[in-house]
Parts: sequence; structure tokens; C-alpha cells
Amino acid sequence: MSSRAFRPEVVLDGASTDGPSASMGRRRFLATSVGAAAAMASPPRVRAEQPVRGGVLKHIGLEPPTFDIHATASYQTRLISSFVHRTLFKFVNGTRYGPSDFTLVPDLALKADVSPDGKVYTISLRPGVRWEAKPPVNGRELVAADVKYTIERAVKKTPYASLLGPVERVEVPNRLTVRIQLADAFAPFLHNLAEPWNAILPPEVEDRMGDFKAAESMIGCGPFMLERYEPGVKAVFARNPTYYEKGLPHLDKVEWLFIKDRATQLSLFRAGQVDVPFYDGRIPRSDVGSFKKSNPACPVAFWDSLAVRTLAMRTDKPPFNDVRVRRALSLAVDRKRWVAEHLGGQGDEDHGPVPSSMKDWKLPTRELGDGARYLQHNPELARKLLAEAGFAAGLKVRCTNWPGYGSEYVEDLELFALNLRQVGVELQIINEDHGQYIRGSFLGKFDETSWGPSPAFTEVDGYLYSFFRSGQSSNRSHVADTQLDVMLEAQRRYTSKSSRKKIIDDIQRRAASQVYYVYTPYPKNVSSWAPRLRNYGPKNSLDRGAQLEVVWVGKG
Repeated sequence: MSSRAFRPEVVLDGASTDGPSASMGRRRFLATSVGAAAAMASPPRVRAEQPVRGGVLKHIGLEPPTFDIHATASYQTRLISSFVHRTLFKFVNGTRYGPSDFTLVPDLALKADVSPDGKVYTISLRPGVRWEAKPPVNGRELVAADVKYTIERAVKKTPYASLLGPVERVEVPNRLTVRIQLADAFAPFLHNLAEPWNAILPPEVEDRMGDFKAAESMIGCGPFMLERYEPGVKAVFARNPTYYEKGLPHLDKVEWLFIKDRATQLSLFRAGQVDVPFYDGRIPRSDVGSFKKSNPACPVAFWDSLAVRTLAMRTDKPPFNDVRVRRALSLAVDRKRWVAEHLGGQGDEDHGPVPSSMKDWKLPTRELGDGARYLQHNPELARKLLAEAGFAAGLKVRCTNWPGYGSEYVEDLELFALNLRQVGVELQIINEDHGQYIRGSFLGKFDETSWGPSPAFTEVDGYLYSFFRSGQSSNRSHVADTQLDVMLEAQRRYTSKSSRKKIIDDIQRRAASQVYYVYTPYPKNVSSWAPRLRNYGPKNSLDRGAQLEVVWVGKG
């Protein structure tokens, strides 16, 4: 990182992505928040086809268990909330940016000044942003008190509170300025303010309704407004006429359809009755070949995922407190064959703890040191380690999961179980319903092991601190490693990206050696969408509102 990247000021001029204001002058974002590198959005290119206003986008979506973004770890809630609620900053969107381009641009905030020690963030809000013209906010202006209320509420309630860092207090110097005091420097702070779970909420809604659990609480200042919610059927979002970004969104409406069956989703998409076949456009891997033949006009894109799939283990008690057992499970997995045969070559053998799509942070397997050997397929060594640990006759292990993630997840778990069987480990699969899983196993409340995907974090700290820091509810394997704890805290404080990366490299080496989680190969996502859509492409973010505000329906 050059010395400019350490300037204690963050300046964001103008607006965000591929919207109308992006073509008005020079739009830049210089980020330097004690560990954030300088990033600048490239100037917009001239389009052959200009945006067209109007149209209804029919999008397969997911129904949330609650509408309160702070009350759950559910990604369904964050997805649907993002249509209505906005964050202080957001990521770039549109086809000229990649799926994992997380350059920050202004949203409800215009700039953030950071103190030299990285502990104080003074954020200037965008003037003239208004809440929806309905009770109890009645179109009033968004002010600093709303931000203070939201951040203080998030610190107390959200499962992701640790990703906000050590917030000590939030102050309001004036109606459009917020000052946030941290106990220590926290490199991911500004970045994480762009996540949908940090969207700003109006306090009057909770005052009147008691909470944000009901659909009626979806009152915001984003590109869309909730027009209608039909439980079990759909949510309909209409363009917000008072949205601060003039000319956006292009679409009149978005219908977010709660269709759970994957076969039905794809059938509707094939028939042209929906525009996007899943919440992120994914189609089943097994159907890609036939789909290309039946719908040749539809784009098909392979792209790298951010989530990771893991076997979490109760490392705080036998038998998984024995590193030999954990290493044996990892050695049982034939990752090369998994990717080559099961995924048709479209996947990553080593996708954790840092996902392969985070190229700036991912340590290549060859540089993992001693831990690299446990990513190899070596069933002979696996059986030897199990015997040394007292399990020469084999081992039976109960494994919870939620099959609702889809048939491909179920197939991958079955393949994982088959790999383990080759070394004498019988994985007894226990299916849980979504509520049971998200409130229990997802938060480490299981007896032996649990398998499933992680949340999709856009900052590397999410895959490290959340998974490995002792005492965290998201530390599903109950890891308690003093050496890791020291490094995890240190990487959060480093002001230099290069210095921070050295620590993160060492964290990855330690994690690979100790095998606190078994990371299974991860398939590349395959997505498609209706050919009539313009400026749409896959995005590794749950901010669907920001993604779709720049999409329009083409003429042909």
C-alpha cells in the first residue's frame, strides 16, 4: 500500500454505481480507514443502449423468517430488507464490475473522516434523503439521530455485532453528522457499514410497532417501497418516487416470488414467466447443459462464490479435541477427484478458510506450510491417525444439516460422507428444519458435527474472526486457540494492508495445520437471467436493492 493509503481521511464524492449520476463528473472514492486500501471507481463507459424506465422484474426470491435485520443471521432477511433500507456506503454494481468487486461508493453518507489513530470516524450524511411518505415517518428527512439509533441497536442485537468492532459510543455533533468512537482501530469498519445488516432504520417504527419483525415495519428510504406482501406467495416492491438518486431505479416494480421448489423455479424460468430463476440467479449444475439447449438466448455465467462449506466439529470435547481425528477427516476427502468428476472441473479444491474469490487475501495451498499436507487425499495416513487416537475400528459421527439449502448441498454432503466412509468414519446425517438449524446448529449448538455453507462475507475478517475467535457465537467449532486469538485481534488493528496480510497468511497456516474445520470443495456458481434484462450480472452480495436499482428492461 502506498503512503497515500494511510491518509486519515475518507472522501466520497457523488453517487454510486451505474446510475445516472455516475455519468455526471468525476466520481471517486479514496478509502483509507486504518487498513483499507485506496480504491477508485473507473469512469463510466459509453453505452450502446441507454437505460429505459419502466417494466416489472419477476425475481425468484426467498421469504424471510423475520423482517428485523438485527434479530437474525438469516440471509433471507438481509436480501429482502435491502430493497427498502439503505446503508451508509454500498458496493459498486452493474455489469462493468465483477461479482467480487467491493469498491465502496456513497449511499446515505457522503464522506467519513478518520482520526490518525483510527479510533474515531466522523461521517457526513447526504442531505435531503427522506423516509417514505407514510406513518410514522411521514417523509421526514433522514438525520444523524437515525444512524445513532441504528448502530446502537445493531451493537446490542445483531449476531454480527463483532463485525462492527469495538464501538464505544456514537455521538451526534449536528443533524447530518455522526461521530463513532471505537475502543481500538478496526480495519474492516467502513467496509462492514455497507453490509445490509447495517442498513439505517427509523426509530419511530420500533416505537410504534414494538419491533421490526412484521412486513409492515419495512419503511425505508431506498430505491423501492414495499407495496404488497402476500405471505407464502410474494413481496411486491414499487419504485420509490422520493429516492435520493434521481432517475433510479429504472424498474417500475420488482416481484420477489416465494417459490421454494427448485424444479418449479427452473420450469418457470425456461417458460419465460420469471426473469431471474433464484435469489442470485443460480440454476442447478445438473441442468446447465439442457438449459443451454432449450434457452440459447439466455446468458449463462460461471462465477466464484464467497461462501464456504464446512464440517464444523465440537473441538471442545472428545473425539474432536484430538487434532489427529480432525486431520484424518480432512485427509479422507479426495478434493481433486471431487472437483474433476463431481463438479466437472468447475470448482475450487481449497476454498477455505479464505474463499478463492478473495484473491488479495487467499494464501495458495503451496504456501500453507505443514498444513498443506492435510488438504491432500491420503486415506492410509487418515486411518493411521484414527488408530493412534484410539479409533482403529472406526468412528460413528452425528452430523446435523439443513437440507433446504437445495439438492446440490444434499448431494455434496452425501459425497462427503462417502469419502469419510473409506477411512472407517460413518457420518450419520441428521436433517433439521430451518428454524431449528438457524437458531441451533448454525450457531454451534450441536452435539458432534454440523455441515453447511457459511454466510457470504465481503470482508476477509468475516471468515477468520467469526469462525476462529474464541467466545464468538459464530465460532461453530468452538475453537479456543490462544495463538489464533492473538493474531485475529492483531489483523483487525493493522493500518497497512501488506502488514495485515502477513498476519492473515499466518492465520491461514495455523488453521490449515490444526484443521478446526474441514473445508470441502466448492462449486462455481452458475447463473442465468432473462435476455431482456440490461446491466444485470451476478454479485457476491446480499444487497439486492443496490444491484437491481441499476437494472433495466431492454427493448428487445
